[in-house]
Amino acid sequence: MRQAARSFAVVVAAGVMAFGMAASPAAAHDLDSDRFRVTTRTISDVYIDVGKKGRSVGDLNIFTDRLFHRGERVGRNDVRCEVTQATKRLYQRQCTATMSFRGRGQIAVQGVLTFNRRSPDLVLPITGGSGIYVGAEGTIRVIQQFPVRIQVRLRD
Repeated sequence: MRQAARSFAVVVAAGVMAFGMAASPAAAHDLDSDRFRVTTRTISDVYIDVGKKGRSVGDLNIFTDRLFHRGERVGRNDVRCEVTQATKRLYQRQCTATMSFRGRGQIAVQGVLTFNRRSPDLVLPITGGSGIYVGAEGTIRVIQQFPVRIQVRLRD
């Protein structure tokens, strides 16, 4: 169960697009540029198993990650996922997440993640933002690798 939670931690920022933000190539790796990378470290993780033992519809996973950029802590990621389908071949979770970047704003994400044997990178839509991320739109891509690396892409 923890594997699925860590997979979502990857989701929380790969491929963000927002209005009104442009960056010079020299600033291409800063948090306020149109592309940057962060890594995550989970600091709390709770799995609530309801109903049938093991993964089943209604189970909840709630966790918080710290976000790091170039080794410096830059924010946090708060995530809540609920199992909506669980079979031997398919596992789906409805997830919401808010990435909060210190002094910059927040990026909100919501959608369904589908895990199966041939799952490619998983994609969730961005539902909005605040601060410098006002008008954020686009997608978040789950990169299923460890350590967790997140690539953020902002576009005007």
